[in-house]
Amino acid sequence: MRPLVIFDLETTGLDRTKDQIIQFAAIKVDRETNQVIDSKNLYIQPIGSYQITIQAYFKHGIKVDFLKDKPHFSEVAQEIIDFMKDCDILTYNGSSFDVPFLIAEFARNGIEYSFKDVDCYDAFLEEKRRHGNNLEDTYKRYKGKSMAESGLTAHDALSDVKATYTVFYAQQKDEPYGPEQILTEDNTINLQTFQDQVVPCFNIGKYKGISLDFVKSIDKQYLGWCISDKCNFVESTKEYIKNFLAE
Repeated sequence: MRPLVIFDLETTGLDRTKDQIIQFAAIKVDRETNQVIDSKNLYIQPIGSYQITIQAYFKHGIKVDFLKDKPHFSEVAQEIIDFMKDCDILTYNGSSFDVPFLIAEFARNGIEYSFKDVDCYDAFLEEKRRHGNNLEDTYKRYKGKSMAESGLTAHDALSDVKATYTVFYAQQKDEPYGPEQILTEDNTINLQTFQDQVVPCFNIGKYKGISLDFVKSIDKQYLGWCISDKCNFVESTKEYIKNFLAE
């Protein structure tokens, strides 16, 4: 069984096309012994002129001045790659945010990176299916005390990954579950319930929440635009849509 890397990001904002990563934190767990065997906590200085949105600042409390002497992503990218090598992945809502954001940051620095060959678990999606609560509430339910009572600070990336693994470990003991089915690495298309069926749907854009099959029936031209050079979807997403159209 491969080690499990649990990672979390803090960013300048929520838009992965223009915002940047300012903290990458992760722990590596030996799944045979349940022991943390390595950890990583990197603060990262964005490139160019940038701002941290007020929403992001209220979430993580990281200021621009704090990042002035920190390395750029290009300087730590290989360190992150090496840390995750030959490991499966666990996040809390990473399928929608952390995984595609990290891929976008790699791409912005000229690095092709893929999670296709690893198992990616998402404790948030599984917990949402079971109970539908946030990380702090979920942690307290499984641990019997709050994150603060356990010495963890909510929305600090390193505290969040430790809490995420605590939740995942308890979930697996209670009812084991497998990795998510990732259709496209940037989560542009994912499995959602549409007309009482779980099918591939758009997760962004004017047809957000609508199945590809339905879009094909009402606006096939839009799918053609999605795979054209005018669209900035990543190549793996365009390839998925091309294959869908060919079916």
